[in-house]
Amino acid sequence: MRYSTLIIISITFLVNFKVLFSQTAPTKPKLGVLLVFDQFRGDFISKWQDHFVKDGILRLTSEGTWFDNCHYPYSGTLTGAGHATLTTGATPSVHGIIGNDWYDRKEGKNSYCAASPRWSSIPPIPEQPSTLNPNEKEKKRLGGTPEKLRSETLGDALKRSTNKQGKVVSLSFKDRSSVLPAGMTPDHCYWFDTSSGKFQTSNFYAAKTASWLTDFNESKIIEQWRNKSWEKLHPEKDYEMFSSPDELTGEGNGKNQGKIFPHPFGKIEKDYYDALYNSPFGNNILLELSKRAIKSENLGKNEHPDLLLVSFSSNDSVGHSWGPDSQEVFDTTLRTDLLIRDLLIFLDKEVGKNNYVLALSADHGVCPLPEFSKIKGKESGRIPMDKFAKEIESTLQNKFGKLTPPAKYLEAFSDTSAYLNYGTLKANSVKLDDATAFIKNWALQQPGILTAFSSKEIIETNSNSDPLLISVSKSWFKGRSGDITFILKPYFIPGGYLTGTTHGSPHAYDTHVPLIAFGGGIKPHLIKEKVSPQIAASIIAEGLGISAPAASEFPPPKHIWLNKAD
Repeated sequence: MRYSTLIIISITFLVNFKVLFSQTAPTKPKLGVLLVFDQFRGDFISKWQDHFVKDGILRLTSEGTWFDNCHYPYSGTLTGAGHATLTTGATPSVHGIIGNDWYDRKEGKNSYCAASPRWSSIPPIPEQPSTLNPNEKEKKRLGGTPEKLRSETLGDALKRSTNKQGKVVSLSFKDRSSVLPAGMTPDHCYWFDTSSGKFQTSNFYAAKTASWLTDFNESKIIEQWRNKSWEKLHPEKDYEMFSSPDELTGEGNGKNQGKIFPHPFGKIEKDYYDALYNSPFGNNILLELSKRAIKSENLGKNEHPDLLLVSFSSNDSVGHSWGPDSQEVFDTTLRTDLLIRDLLIFLDKEVGKNNYVLALSADHGVCPLPEFSKIKGKESGRIPMDKFAKEIESTLQNKFGKLTPPAKYLEAFSDTSAYLNYGTLKANSVKLDDATAFIKNWALQQPGILTAFSSKEIIETNSNSDPLLISVSKSWFKGRSGDITFILKPYFIPGGYLTGTTHGSPHAYDTHVPLIAFGGGIKPHLIKEKVSPQIAASIIAEGLGISAPAASEFPPPKHIWLNKAD
């Protein structure tokens, strides 16, 4: 009798121990989430955190690891480069996406980073209006493809690690912000077409869109702001105290939305989708699509880990129009906080609190409006680069000899880089090094130019080089980059437009972005040491228990995990 009782007690203990162990043993999350908020500058969190709700951004920073000093290590801080870097863990000098566009010598024209005429849109886009810029009209006809990316992405790594069983879904308003993170073989890759008001893909990925996307496109959810206005989220709050006056010299007009609140949608029928994109509500649409994807694809509930990549583009569009110190950006940031709260609540419910690992970052920061910088006593300005390029050509001809049109020494100019015509140089017995050295010396005398670097200087960069040269070298890719790269002085921006602002420099306001890691296995931590956003990919990979992208430069820091020693 005693032996029988002992056996029963032993069996009961083992069963209870097994149940207890299965409840407490750490398990790997089944869903990785990368959130990118385009042009969400790194100081926005500290600057405006007193206005956030407790369970949005503040939940991430208090319950997760917040890297408060996160900077891109390269100079060309543009959307394509940032998204490629976040998901490959490499710099443009490795993954090849040096910007949104670059000059292709073989084609004799600019090449877009995330599309090609070899592919077409699904569903087909409508005929483009004749008023559209010819370059933009051409770009819209291209089908999305990641083929110009030269490194494996986090999505590719997940497919490799799970024998193609894990799901990868990538969503954004911008094509490049969905295509580049997705990699070569995502299950779904969608972006928004402002001419039709629908999300689309290309036949690089599939012959048709998923039924849940088709249903989403056919719903009227995107029409809910017609004949309405973008009002301030908190009309009782003194926005000027926390940002700037509602109308500043240098602010843009958006998509015919006006410079001051409220910004109407109803008065601009033909521009409605553009105006929606250029407001915080474009982010709301993407949030709803993300929820639809999670539920329809059962993300985080499958046998193998899944990956959701979401890039919110509206922050960037608003910032370009009105500037980072505007009341519009302040309001958009407050609404971003609420969006994050809503997404976290949804993930907790649908996927499980400890069943996802999340990283939040941005693809770049942004420069203040030059006019606002002048008010603050800073030297600043706008440099029309097309005029700058013509001055380079004129200066070269004055130095090395006049040419008979259409011959030119300068073959092309893209972003802030010059591409010299090798045939013209050879025909006129001009050495490339002599031409670039002359251009550099000339450029240093021009207003707003800080310095310039030739391709030879960039190639010969080493660890002891000027830090600015090192940052330029990390943006340089053979066969795509120009022969000489110009760096503008702080608070100067390139471009011929007279309003709004941009990014793309190695200065701190452009390189500084947020980075927060959150979710299963990550502990609360504030890290002040300088890091690169490159670690985002390896953090998610580590959280899911998969291999990091092959070219990822940095392993995930061990001290952010609850179950790892410092």
